[in-house]
Amino acid sequence: MTRTAERRLHKANEYLKEAELLYGEKIGNLPVLANLYHAMMNCLFALFDIENIGNLTHADVIEKFKSEFVQTGIFDKKFTGALDSAFHITHECNCDHMKPPEDKDINKLLPLVREFVHAVTTYLKKKKS
Repeated sequence: MTRTAERRLHKANEYLKEAELLYGEKIGNLPVLANLYHAMMNCLFALFDIENIGNLTHADVIEKFKSEFVQTGIFDKKFTGALDSAFHITHECNCDHMKPPEDKDINKLLPLVREFVHAVTTYLKKKKS
């Protein structure tokens, strides 16, 4: 595993831990969701060994993940649903009329993000061998 991938996975785990802490303290679901989203994105950056995203967008990276890792069967499609859901909520305007994520949304997403971080870490460790 490259140093970039290791750093990205470390960041993913930090975002996941922060999301769990914020959720446990009932700080608010939007910051929890943002941290879960960033945990997933850092996993993608680790998979593609991206240190600096440059001109790519998050949508570009997500689409590349779908075509190279999901359509090929390396990762389960359930992870793309989690990514898409978090992407759409975090990239909407931060308007007053926007409904914040509910506990049920976080309760559905949190175990998927935990599983995704673990799956990506396992994949990259096996790939290294």
